[in-house]
Amino acid sequence: MTTSRIESTTHRELADRISRYRFNDGGESLTFERRLASENGWTPDYTRRVVDEYRKFMFLAVVAGHPVTPSDQVDQVWHLHLAYSRNYFDDWCADVLGTTVHHGPSRGGAPKGGSTRLVRINAPKL
Repeated sequence: MTTSRIESTTHRELADRISRYRFNDGGESLTFERRLASENGWTPDYTRRVVDEYRKFMFLAVVAGHPVTPSDQVDQVWHLHLAYSRNYFDDWCADVLGTTVHHGPSRGGAPKGGSTRLVRINAPKL
């Protein structure tokens, strides 16, 4: 029972750090979210929703104990975040996640189910 309380506390702390993290803190005119929206043809509202799903996905990537695969939209956020490599590795992975989450290529082929819609992840509200 003690282990699950510790795990629960650790997960809550991780979720809080992920939730507090701001992708747009650099003061640049083309913010992370604006660039993401522009490159993908998304509205600002949709972009915020996808970034929220990215947060949930990364929480799962850290705590699941097995490899996880993002939706195409979440993968777009991840790819752009990796392009900001210092931010991704030094700030996000080291300071927020507490571990490095590496991105591996898919094995190719069509996505399961053939859908490109945004998939909601059932993870704690961040």
